[in-house]
Amino acid sequence: MPKQARLNRIKAFRTYTIEEAAEVSCVSSRTIRNWIAKGLRIMGGERPALIRGDDLRDFIKGQREGRKIKTALGAFFCVRCRRPRRAAGGFADCNITGKRVMLTALCEVCETVVSKPIAEACIPEIGRTLDLTITRHETTL
Repeated sequence: MPKQARLNRIKAFRTYTIEEAAEVSCVSSRTIRNWIAKGLRIMGGERPALIRGDDLRDFIKGQREGRKIKTALGAFFCVRCRRPRRAAGGFADCNITGKRVMLTALCEVCETVVSKPIAEACIPEIGRTLDLTITRHETTL
């Protein structure tokens, strides 16, 4: 089973039983029951429990939005700390490969390597807050 529920197979104007909802979203039926306990709406109180497709989609999208953490332009998300952190010492490496730009630095708290992709147009703005070492790699076919 995938790590994330699939949205593209869920039909908005269809009702699903718990097992059908689990099958179309590619999660287990136990996960669907946990979602119901957390607030996923079901239709009526009779058996079998029916779930509207648009309610299932909205619930999954709401969970995904709740997990997102916004970081400032010069900050990184540290996987070990589970928080947005600044670069240690204000130093970062900027690797440009073709049209891809990747910033890499160390977390200011735990010194774990952190990285994030950025737009090339943002480099001057980030350069005002961080000491960047820019490296260009040419791509060849």
